[in-house]
Amino acid sequence: MKKNHKKLLIFSTALSFLLLVYLFRPSIWQDRIETYLNSQLNDAGWKLENSVFSGHLFTKISSNSILLTKSDGSLISFPSIDVRIKIIPLLLGKINLNQLRVSNAVISPSIKIRNDRDGENMIIFDPSNFPVNIKDLYLDGSFIVPFEDSLRSLSFLINGEILNVDENININLKEFNLTSSLPSFKVNTSGLKGLFSKNKAFIDLNNASINDINLSGFLEYSFFDTSSINAEIELNDYKIPELIFSELPLQPNLSKLSANFTFNSNLSDYIGDLKIKNDLGLSMKGSFELKSDSGYVRLNKLDLEGNEASLSLNGLIEEAGRFNGIARLQNLDLSEWILNTQKTGISGYLLLDGSFKEMFITSLDLNADVSESIRFNNEPSSFSGGISYSDSMLTIFNPVTLSIGKSLVAVEGYADYANKLLNLNVDLTEASSSLINYFWSDTLKGGKATGSMKINGAFDKTSLDADLVINDFEYNDITLSNFELNAKIDDLSNHRTGVVKTKFNNGLWNDYALENGNGQFVLNNKEIAITSFEVRNNSDYMQFNGSFFVDSLLIIDKFQLAYQNHFLINPSRLILNLYNEKLSIEAFELHVDDGVIQGYFETDPFVGQIKFSNVTSDLLSLLKLKGSERIDGSFFGEINFPKDKAVNRIKFDFSIKEGYLVDQQFNNLRVDAFYQNGIILIDTLSLEHEDKSSFHISGNIPYPFDRTRSQPAKLISKFKNIDLSFMSDISNKYLSRIKGKFTGSFDISGNTLKTEYFLDGQIVDAYWGSLPLGTVVGTGLYKNKRLAFEKFSSKIDKNRIVGNANIPVDIDLISRSRKISPNAKIELYTEGTFRSAEFISTYISEIDSIIGDINIKFNVKGPRKSLSRNGNINLSNASIYSVLMDEPIKKINAQAELINNKMNIESFTGSLSDSDGRKVENNNLSISGNIDFTKFFEPRYGVNAKGKNIFYRSLNQDIESYADLEVFISGKDTIDVSGTISARNGAIYKEFIGSESSLDSDEQGRVITSYNIRFPIEDSFSIRNSQIDARISGELGMSKLYDDVWNYSGEIDFTEGQIYYYLGDVFENLKGSMVFDGQGFNPFLELSASTKIGDAEILLGVFGPFDNPEWRFDSDKGYSESDILQLLTFNTRVSEEGFSTEGLGTQAQTILGAYLERQLEKNFIKTTGLKSSGIIQDVQISGTSELINPSDGEEFSINARLNQSFSLSYKRSFSLEAAYKNKVGVEYKLNPNFSVIGNVDETGQVQMKFRVRRVY
Repeated sequence: MKKNHKKLLIFSTALSFLLLVYLFRPSIWQDRIETYLNSQLNDAGWKLENSVFSGHLFTKISSNSILLTKSDGSLISFPSIDVRIKIIPLLLGKINLNQLRVSNAVISPSIKIRNDRDGENMIIFDPSNFPVNIKDLYLDGSFIVPFEDSLRSLSFLINGEILNVDENININLKEFNLTSSLPSFKVNTSGLKGLFSKNKAFIDLNNASINDINLSGFLEYSFFDTSSINAEIELNDYKIPELIFSELPLQPNLSKLSANFTFNSNLSDYIGDLKIKNDLGLSMKGSFELKSDSGYVRLNKLDLEGNEASLSLNGLIEEAGRFNGIARLQNLDLSEWILNTQKTGISGYLLLDGSFKEMFITSLDLNADVSESIRFNNEPSSFSGGISYSDSMLTIFNPVTLSIGKSLVAVEGYADYANKLLNLNVDLTEASSSLINYFWSDTLKGGKATGSMKINGAFDKTSLDADLVINDFEYNDITLSNFELNAKIDDLSNHRTGVVKTKFNNGLWNDYALENGNGQFVLNNKEIAITSFEVRNNSDYMQFNGSFFVDSLLIIDKFQLAYQNHFLINPSRLILNLYNEKLSIEAFELHVDDGVIQGYFETDPFVGQIKFSNVTSDLLSLLKLKGSERIDGSFFGEINFPKDKAVNRIKFDFSIKEGYLVDQQFNNLRVDAFYQNGIILIDTLSLEHEDKSSFHISGNIPYPFDRTRSQPAKLISKFKNIDLSFMSDISNKYLSRIKGKFTGSFDISGNTLKTEYFLDGQIVDAYWGSLPLGTVVGTGLYKNKRLAFEKFSSKIDKNRIVGNANIPVDIDLISRSRKISPNAKIELYTEGTFRSAEFISTYISEIDSIIGDINIKFNVKGPRKSLSRNGNINLSNASIYSVLMDEPIKKINAQAELINNKMNIESFTGSLSDSDGRKVENNNLSISGNIDFTKFFEPRYGVNAKGKNIFYRSLNQDIESYADLEVFISGKDTIDVSGTISARNGAIYKEFIGSESSLDSDEQGRVITSYNIRFPIEDSFSIRNSQIDARISGELGMSKLYDDVWNYSGEIDFTEGQIYYYLGDVFENLKGSMVFDGQGFNPFLELSASTKIGDAEILLGVFGPFDNPEWRFDSDKGYSESDILQLLTFNTRVSEEGFSTEGLGTQAQTILGAYLERQLEKNFIKTTGLKSSGIIQDVQISGTSELINPSDGEEFSINARLNQSFSLSYKRSFSLEAAYKNKVGVEYKLNPNFSVIGNVDETGQVQMKFRVRRVY
């Protein structure tokens, strides 16, 4: 039973399905569907025709040639459709579509247009008459619309959703495309949404492209009684079509822009805001007002601001093809608008007027008046003028003027692009190089041009007539104060015919000075005739004439050169050919001074022959050849470069007569060698100087050296009395310090990687740097980067030294370092006996000489970075002379041992006494301690010096004294010298000076020496100078750092003495104290003294720093200070009435003059700062009494000492007899006792005399 029931259910289901399939065939529903559709379409005024459906309602139905018509004449044709109909609405008598697919549809609406109240045309659109409600729509085809008096076809594609809800059409399109061929436009959108009602349309664009212009935004269109638009449009990467400027001669390469428009419109007036930007940095915003009317569009305003710039536009575009407008600019940067343009700052206005056709600008008139502030190195510039372009003719109807600062260029004329003709007049006034470079493809470094140029003719055959003067001309390596150019060229591009004249003066070419010059060139088709070219500089000059041809052939008919007292001339024509960077010179002859150069050659490769006869070597230095300054003489011989390129051989066969090789004189230097395949083969390289000196070298050596492979080398040389100075360039910095005259042999063998040297000979008058060595004899061998001297000896006077050495050093032929290896071991063994220790005194500036019996052993062993030094030194009956002391240290007996870099002073005694005295103290000076030479040139000191009753007198004799001393010397980088020197029975003769320091920290050495010494004063000690003569007691400290002056500190008490201040007056009974501030020798005084004038005792009190003390006068008679000054002046009192310089005594004038001189000197130095700046060392002023009493006849003078040898002076008289006479002079000391003096007075007379100082 159940089984039958199941079969019945299956049968019923299948029967029902078959029944539904049958019942929903389109043929059954054909009439109903057509009735339902017409019923719905008729409500909107539409009618369906020719509808025959196929397919099935459960899937989709199709039909062909469907036609929709409307009573107003609208027509829609669907050649084929595929559609899906909703079943349930169909059963209820309505047609609702789920999907519609139509291709090649034709829509021809009947569009009604009415006028609104403002007279504008309005499109009448009623969504209720649009019976479309489709969820999935794909429709493409043509849309026929009326345009003017014809119909135009628009192609379209719609893909998306269109729904009619509450008499509103809602659209949501994935894709909407619309194209037209005439007028040409193309619209592509994606993500288009919108709403259309009876009175409003709204469109929201997600991404759209109109004629390849990318945009997005929204648009709201209202059409009530009046139409209005509210929109915001975003343009992306929009570029103004280049087609617009295609008819113009200049076509700007404009940048792409992105813009945002927000505006409202009534279809006539458009008002809104605008923002624009691009990738070049442009960012501006502003507003615009646009009016569209019948026959024209007027831009009332467009104002933009941004980046400190502004742009304002207004103008008119007519449908008839005309436009005009005005642009106002403020600090506009064109580099933000135009690609590959430099930054600008343009302000001013532009007037535009022109015509267009379709998208082309066919004519344009431009008037401009703008200024620019950035382009030309921030110099202010301006551009003004008027240019017109029409019918391929560019005309300058208002002269174009470009100015930069004081530079000015004015242009007039025209350019005919149809006939390719040009006619321009250019006037320049002080046109700067920056302005000229703006028009010129090359670059002037400097210059200002004034003159005119006329350019006319065909584009491809332009003539030039130029007359220019350029001041301060700079081009490449040429600088000229004045350059004149006069040129008339008929074919500027090809330089075929014409005349060019130049004139110039006062300049430089590279390092060569040019006083003046001129040139004249005639262009004649393929030839440039150089009729004259001449350059002069004092007695030097160059002059030539000839011809230059377009095939790079240069013929010089006459050439003359005079340079630095040398003269060159060509007796015959010179023919040079430069082709493809290859230079060839046919057989030539040149006379150089008294010599002759002959030959021929060509380059790439170099082939030829050059012969010399009596040609001076001075030419080599004039050509700035490296090393040419090392040789002097006259060349005879030849150099051959063979034509056989496979041989690659160069033959040298020449001699140099009567000259010098560095410091070595010779009569003949002979070279017989050839160069082949990278090797110099020397048959003979010899030098001879009478019978005194000679050398002979033969062998082979590679050139150039190849550091990647071994190259054999062998040289054999014999020397006789040859100066070693010429070897300095081929040895390292240590060996190059050896000087003298060498006799012996020096051979080279091996190869460039492993070179061997053998040396056997002697050097006479040898020096190591500035150390004399006398005669040095020895043999040496260099092999495997070690230089070994089995035995060497040196002898000079009574000094003897012998030794041997083994030094690890790299001096192979290809060596780059030529230095001693830091890790290899050095071995040096020396011993000697000396009478004079010049090897010490030469390198210690404070020591003049060391003389005595001296024995030294000195050995060095180990790696360079950790050398071990050992040896000993013995001095017997020696003397040390120092530049710091007038007396030498005599009778020195000393012994020291050097063990592993540390030298212990085992004993050191000597005598330091007054040679003028009767008593000589023996062994009153001793030294003990040690010196660590681990760092040989920076030793560490630990030395103690003691002395009893020693005598010291400085070399300039400003200090002398007996003393007991105990001084300690310690340190390495900073050496401290400290201790105590107890002085007695002595005197200081030093003048009181200020505290200026002469230290220059830039000149400090690596080792700093610091002095700090105490001087307790015992027994009798005095200060004697031009200011004070007194006995003193107390304690004085002396300190010094680097090369600064000595600084004095401490307090001195005056026990008795005299003080001098005014000339002619002496104050006695000096008492008080003097305190030194530790800065120079500048005391603080607290003194009292007295003097007698008549029966009056004058009391003087001095308090304060010496350069500006306070002076107090008193007397036992109760006189005032003014009375005391009168007494000091006249030795008596005078009445106050009528006091003047008339009758002022000689003493008073002298006193006041001396006081005035000191004040002037002091204040002159203080206020000018010349002494502290190092410009002058001292100032002396004299003759100030001439300022008080001009009739006295004394000359007022100022003397300034610049250094120890050079002084300047100025003298002037104020007397009536010699009014305004002045004199300027210089004095130059040849030595301390002999000077040359020169004076020039106000009349220009020069006086020369000599001054001799004799010291008795």
